[in-house]
Amino acid sequence: MMVHLPRSLALLGVLLLLGCDPQQSQYRVAMQQLFHRDYRAGALTLASLAENGHAPSQFRLGMLYRLGLGVPRNPQRAVYWFDKAARQDDVGGQYWLAESFRRGEGVPVSHELAFEWFHRLAERGYAPAQYQVALAYADGRGIARDEPAAVHWLRRASAGGYPDAARRLARAYRHGELGLPRDPAQAGAWERKTQPARF
Repeated sequence: MMVHLPRSLALLGVLLLLGCDPQQSQYRVAMQQLFHRDYRAGALTLASLAENGHAPSQFRLGMLYRLGLGVPRNPQRAVYWFDKAARQDDVGGQYWLAESFRRGEGVPVSHELAFEWFHRLAERGYAPAQYQVALAYADGRGIARDEPAAVHWLRRASAGGYPDAARRLARAYRHGELGLPRDPAQAGAWERKTQPARF
């Protein structure tokens, strides 16, 4: 038994080292730098990781370029990094790539591409994207106008805890919009869903 102990310990040490992810360790350093408002150092750390394909770093670096923190403000560069992250299924990258197309920040406005990226994320259960999909259906932005689809996505976003979706449903019931009847009781019920829970 004693003869096998050093070999077992060596094997355990190797397994522990294999479990260490140097990218995650560097990413934590970058997040600490950003938390302490050392944006320049955070941007440099993120840039190194982003160049090596680390999706969360690509998204965060895109946000720094979008906001001009630690790097010059550059909406086109922000979109470049959002796109890289989005193509690796990073939630933040997908959401902000869609927002960039919706707002025309760093790319020409494209409601169709915004809808495509929001919808992809909405299908994964991300409530803010579900809300944007609902608005697109309600207004016919990037997709044909479809009021029942708008109501469906507003309900899903509200169920996901997004209060703006419940507010929009309350307004629809109050004024008889989105194909819903005027119903003050329903409007009140949806309005209450926007209030924080009381204990």
